Amino acid sequence: QCGDDLRQDMLTLQMIRIMNKIWVQEGLDMRMVIFRCFSTGRGRGMVEMIPNAETLRKIQVEHGVTGSFKDRPLADWLQKHNPKEDEYEKAVENFIYSCAGCCVATYVLGICDRHNDNIMLKTTGHMFHIDFGRFLGHAQMFGNIKRDRAPFVFTSDMAYVINGGDKPSSRFHDFVDLCCQAYNLIRKHTHLFLNLLGLMLSCGIPELSDLEDLKYVYDALRPQDTDADATTYFTRLIESSLGSVATKLNFFIHNLAQMKFAGSEARPTLSFAPRTHTLKACGRIRDVFLCRHERVFNPSKGYTYVVKVQRDNPGEVTFVQRTFEEFQELHNKLRLLFPSSLLPSFPSRFVIGRSRGEAVAERRKEELNGYIWHLIHATPEVAECDLIYTFFHPLPRDEKAAGTNPSPKPADATWARSLGKVGGEVKLSISYKNNKLFIMVMHIRGLPPLQDGNDPDPYVKTYLLPDPQKTTKRKTKVARKTCNPTYNEMLVYDGIPRGDLEQRELRLSVLSEEGFWENILLGEVGIRLRDLDLAQEKMGWFALGSRGHGTL
Repeated sequence: QCGDDLRQDMLTLQMIRIMNKIWVQEGLDMRMVIFRCFSTGRGRGMVEMIPNAETLRKIQVEHGVTGSFKDRPLADWLQKHNPKEDEYEKAVENFIYSCAGCCVATYVLGICDRHNDNIMLKTTGHMFHIDFGRFLGHAQMFGNIKRDRAPFVFTSDMAYVINGGDKPSSRFHDFVDLCCQAYNLIRKHTHLFLNLLGLMLSCGIPELSDLEDLKYVYDALRPQDTDADATTYFTRLIESSLGSVATKLNFFIHNLAQMKFAGSEARPTLSFAPRTHTLKACGRIRDVFLCRHERVFNPSKGYTYVVKVQRDNPGEVTFVQRTFEEFQELHNKLRLLFPSSLLPSFPSRFVIGRSRGEAVAERRKEELNGYIWHLIHATPEVAECDLIYTFFHPLPRDEKAAGTNPSPKPADATWARSLGKVGGEVKLSISYKNNKLFIMVMHIRGLPPLQDGNDPDPYVKTYLLPDPQKTTKRKTKVARKTCNPTYNEMLVYDGIPRGDLEQRELRLSVLSEEGFWENILLGEVGIRLRDLDLAQEKMGWFALGSRGHGTL
């Protein structure tokens, strides 16, 4: 590599390597990909190549230039390279761990200029960062505005992979817990990182030249905070990164910029197909017919459409499963090759009422049937093009499903244990110190939806009973439209002697905020504090239900 000062990359990678050693020593393998890099002179050096990896930009633009605004590209790409269910689950697990490690490492070291050309993903699900030309908070600017507006890169398409769909699931709880655990382990070694970076102050690295640069790391590690405070702090960072439109806009700008340099003769390909197929190699398609639609749960809830494909060879019949979004991608890619006058019109994706109902799927089935019939009977240049033959060629997932109709399995099945009660469970950490009772409300999983079928807006409310004056009420923030919220909020009761504590019961209620109407009780639990040995922290899941005493 020529033209870059790789000393800063070497230093950054060494810091990440040390973080990884700390995690591994504590029994936490974050599945980090750390490549080798060394400078051989001014503006030159060597960087190790990582095989079977692509930049996020290349993955996202398979869904068009606006791919950075969509949630499915990463999940679809991983599914394409891991067609078997156990392979895909392993890839998602690798993604969760490595993504958490990257979030913590890039935040602590203030690694800036993050865009989708310097974040990469392996086919095995391992995510990693490259090109560390900006660090310790030295962000690139657009005028007076920092380009890196989010604390670190964690976007909705990454959350989509973790959740197994577009709604929060218990796997997101695991991700948040991993981030906070990894962050707290690094915080215990604040002085190590400050000392190591301090030794490099005189080495002539422009962005590590004075004590202000060290102060960035000190402020990021917050050594004065307790682990609980730091957990709450990092959870808020994850939420702010997930809500950052600026990151997606930055990725979109890079997609546009890179398109200017891409060869205009590059042929469009389908993001879900590993390779291109042709008429010559596969045999002429004589007819296609969309037989039925099926409910699917993995990688997200929705419907898939089963298409029967007949070729000229006698008796050669195959069945392929495609989603509405995959049909739409085929149409969009065909429009890049042919004028609209040669293509049939595509069914509208917008529907009135519920967009995922059985009736909508049935209506789309009829419309898509007409669409693919007209495609196969279009002019030869359209009907015989590689895109269409690739679309109707069986994928590994089609071959696996051939001749079977397996019962759908929710994406969470390998992560969340079955719930003891319909009302869901709440994860708490309870501790007592210096006459103070600390209740960390961490996560809730498996809340029931509201009677109208919508997800609730849940929050947690606690009392220490008996409390006739209602002076012990504590509340968390409200989470929006989710049955699996994350809070990581500390509720504190001060001035409670141990003898008094053993006579009290913690009453925890989960309610849905309903605006002008009365809030709806979703479940509650009563915890007798005398049943807990509060000499040490107690952490676990408590079953929610109707009034009764809680069990771990």
